[in-house]
Amino acid sequence: MLKENNRLTKRKEFGYVYKHGKYVFNDFLTLMFVPTKLKTPRIGFSVSKKTGKAWLRNKIKRQLREIVRNLIESINPNFNYVFVTKPKITTLTYDEIRNALIDVLNKAQMIK
Repeated sequence: MLKENNRLTKRKEFGYVYKHGKYVFNDFLTLMFVPTKLKTPRIGFSVSKKTGKAWLRNKIKRQLREIVRNLIESINPNFNYVFVTKPKITTLTYDEIRNALIDVLNKAQMIK
């Protein structure tokens, strides 16, 4: 589980990232990011109902949270991030999801 200070939780915070952020994407994920004055990265996840039933959406969110928890030290701390999944992500294994997430972070040049 991500630490409390590393989470985006409020609708207002997500809305700010959606409205003012830049984004990069691949076939499975879209990464939106916006600069912040905080010294820790804050991360949110958005999995739409198009992805599947609730158990599948929750499974994908759990996997994404675990991947980010392991990578949190190498992510640029001066930004807020929102990962938005695409329905094709349901076909991937855990390792493929991890590679897709790292790929989208590399495209944004947000990983050390």
